[in-house]
Amino acid sequence: MHGVAQAWDAGKLFHIDLNDQYPGRYDQDLRFGSRDLKAAFFLVKFLEDVGYQGSRHFDAHAYRTEDFEGVKDFARGCMHTYLVLKEKAAQWNADKEIQAILSEVNAEDGSMTAYFGKYSAAKAAALKASL
Repeated sequence: MHGVAQAWDAGKLFHIDLNDQYPGRYDQDLRFGSRDLKAAFFLVKFLEDVGYQGSRHFDAHAYRTEDFEGVKDFARGCMHTYLVLKEKAAQWNADKEIQAILSEVNAEDGSMTAYFGKYSAAKAAALKASL
């Protein structure tokens, strides 16, 4: 999710492939949300919160040899997961109790304000020097 957020911040998120996989393994293309539902939730929440308008491509493969209808069912399952998580993200954003907790957790004392916003080498150097 952080890599996606960085691409968004840089204005370079033109397309996204949604799937799942186990860490440390390459290109497993598991069904979206099947392994790490929390990560899938926060990715969907991010995309919806920032108003991402690009395509949402499900780069996942059915788990066994399937006929055409089975592959379509698998794809519908990926889309269903996305839509459920989109609805849950909207509920999260609207929940007053959750938002109150987040406000408390994210309360700022002002000591880090100078480092907020776009990256710069000067900000990075100042932050490093503050440690």
